[in-house]
Amino acid sequence: MEEIYQILRKQRYQIKNHTAVKLCGWVRKCLLENKRCYKSKFYGIETHRCIQCTPAVVWCQQNCIFCWRVLPSDINMQGSLKEPKWDEPEVVFEQILKMHRTMIMGYKGVIDRVGEEKFEEALNPRHVAISLSGEPTLYPYLDELIKIFHKNGFSTFVVSNGILTDVIEKIEPTQLYVSLDAYDVESYKRICRGKEEYWEKILNTLDILGEKKRTCIRTTVIRHLNDDILKFVDLYERANVNFIEIKSYMNVGYSRRRLKLEDMLKPEEILELAKILEENSCYKFVDKSSDSRVALLVNENKKINPKIDF
Repeated sequence: MEEIYQILRKQRYQIKNHTAVKLCGWVRKCLLENKRCYKSKFYGIETHRCIQCTPAVVWCQQNCIFCWRVLPSDINMQGSLKEPKWDEPEVVFEQILKMHRTMIMGYKGVIDRVGEEKFEEALNPRHVAISLSGEPTLYPYLDELIKIFHKNGFSTFVVSNGILTDVIEKIEPTQLYVSLDAYDVESYKRICRGKEEYWEKILNTLDILGEKKRTCIRTTVIRHLNDDILKFVDLYERANVNFIEIKSYMNVGYSRRRLKLEDMLKPEEILELAKILEENSCYKFVDKSSDSRVALLVNENKKINPKIDF
């Protein structure tokens, strides 16, 4: 365990037991260059007031080849990670805030570049993305943690692999993401490297997403592996989510040990996939972010404003 934690800490993860926070690169760009991330563009999130965190930093049922984080399999630790003693949600909430504020305080030395007002806002975040690494639904008190964030005035995004259908059915974040990066069981085993039975669990999750209040499927596209978007149409329509995000694989971090630079799609190629999907489904293209190589589509049959009101 300590070996993988040392690697993460070198990558500027703040870690406390099973909980971790890492300052998103877009937060730095927002503070120093006044740039904003695609979540800000699509959904109205204030980039500099967003926490990127996880309550299950190295625990996940999958070993996705496109994951930029270090995976246990990267350092021959697969099967050796024991389940931790899980902290109570109130403790995790406080740890996340404390670790985030510690990192933001590092910008006090360049406050002339950041500005007093933006610095104070960053110290008092209003949004939390529970998506940094690991699988958040493995944390047994995720539902309670989300409620604590909401009670304290935060909006929440949760990103899940969709395997634990019962947990996904229970939680009510501001927006629920499910990663769908394969279109059948064979592509699932090749791309996500999960057990075959997990694919059926993911399909079960797709069947309940239509009843949730704000849902998004994100597909990370890898050249020649899952870039035929038409193979996803039936699954997208089965899920009946509010939004689809089609995003290119990014050749960063530990994924460079598994994939190549040319496996990334260009921004214009992502747009072309969005147009193909628009022509062949109920999802209509509404926005894009070239910097992040991502396109947003909205379900014509379940139209809601992408911008979050909280």
